[in-house]
Amino acid sequence: MGEWLKVTNKLEIGSVPYRGGMQAVTDMLGGTIHLNIGTASTLVPLIQEGKLRAISVWGPTRFPELPDVPTMMESGFPGLSAWFWSGLWVPAGTPAAIVDKLNAATNAALRSPEMKASMDKLGIEATIGSAQDFAAFIADEAPKWARIVEASGVKVD
Repeated sequence: MGEWLKVTNKLEIGSVPYRGGMQAVTDMLGGTIHLNIGTASTLVPLIQEGKLRAISVWGPTRFPELPDVPTMMESGFPGLSAWFWSGLWVPAGTPAAIVDKLNAATNAALRSPEMKASMDKLGIEATIGSAQDFAAFIADEAPKWARIVEASGVKVD
């Protein structure tokens, strides 16, 4: 995302690849780097403690934990919205009955008060849906990410 932001907005910023977000946070707190695009679960507590300053959030709406921090779209970057998501995958050809059973169990777990409380602590909101909903989401997201990777110029070594 950082490379895409840099290229599409002609910004003069250097990129530092990290294997994980915690090393970037350590370097930011130590003054080695000056900008970090990271996850809410990692950064929001540090923002709330006054150790970091939030400039914007990359989701489609403001974070409840940071109500005064605008989104990237509100900050003048139309169409720039990205957020963490994950899903449950099974091998192609898995019988529909098994997929439906796994989906129902996953949705039930996501609705539980315990799971909701755990996810709230991480700043994650579950999206409940069907396997077809998830497939449609992936079909919608894939072209967007292909354009972002292409525009960024990032190559896999």
